Amino acid sequence: MEIIRLKLFENQKKIIIFLSLVIITVILVNYFGNSPLQYKETENGNILKIQGYELKKEISYKLVNADNYSVILYNECEVTGDLHDRHKLRWVKIWLLKNIYIFGSNINETLPYYLNIFLHSILIFLTLIILNKTFKLENLHIIFYLLFICFIFQQQLSEYSFSIFELFFASICIYASKNKNLILLSLLSFLAILNRESGIILLLSWFIFNNDYKKIIISLIIISISYLLINYKHVNCMINPAFFVPFEYQKNQVNISDIKDIEIISTIKLFTIYFIIPFGIIFYNYIVKEIRNKSFLIITLIYLVTFLVATPLLHISTRMIILPLILISFHLHKFNKIQS
Repeated sequence: MEIIRLKLFENQKKIIIFLSLVIITVILVNYFGNSPLQYKETENGNILKIQGYELKKEISYKLVNADNYSVILYNECEVTGDLHDRHKLRWVKIWLLKNIYIFGSNINETLPYYLNIFLHSILIFLTLIILNKTFKLENLHIIFYLLFICFIFQQQLSEYSFSIFELFFASICIYASKNKNLILLSLLSFLAILNRESGIILLLSWFIFNNDYKKIIISLIIISISYLLINYKHVNCMINPAFFVPFEYQKNQVNISDIKDIEIISTIKLFTIYFIIPFGIIFYNYIVKEIRNKSFLIITLIYLVTFLVATPLLHISTRMIILPLILISFHLHKFNKIQS
């Protein structure tokens, strides 16, 4: 009887995971279907709404338009105090995506639109698969994962691609750490840094399940040298802290200094949705489940500080990055160990 029940549970889980790919794809199709690009201004100043094939063609054109990549791929580095200065270090991933979309456009003018959805849907889905392989997620946690992704993509997002890639890299790094695979962890951490600078934090996931500091130090040195070699043109900028965390007021963004001008209700809502709920779940599980893992707590706090200091307050797509940490917090008590 117990064997039959176990098989039913496994089959039910397989169905839910399979449906997850469909749900994730639908979420992204819906997101791009409601893209701001669907509204175009005509020559006489009227606003025209485009849909269907025309919208797909418009999004595809944007994905292959060289002007959208020129700031990252062709400009020399400079410290202007703008958050986008550091994007020049992300040229490898941008160059790769650009060429994928251009290849697709040579086959069909709307293919970049479909490639964009397919690529990011698969990455979100594979993240779920890897996390399930790492922790054997309960069905409720899989549903939570899907609801979290669904909520994120109900907003107007910027830099969603960077966050999806980092989400994917984070899941593999956690898997590698749990399985003591330092080579895989180092490789994915390096790729994560090429995608976004905060990817360096993923290397610390090693300490959630391991205590060997020497190997990580060696790995960090190798990754740092490789990263500098790839970005040798930008070394002069990289030695300036303001290149990564600008201290100037960011136009067209919600800055910390803007909070005093926001209504108290809106401020409470902002911090509740963007900080209290996602990080609150982690801290709640950490306390209630008596998770005795200092490294996990430190990594969570590093992300919290990073979101407060180095990203715009309304940059909600970055919250995807801590989704693996939230799911870990439901299971980490099974791997309790004291780290000093």
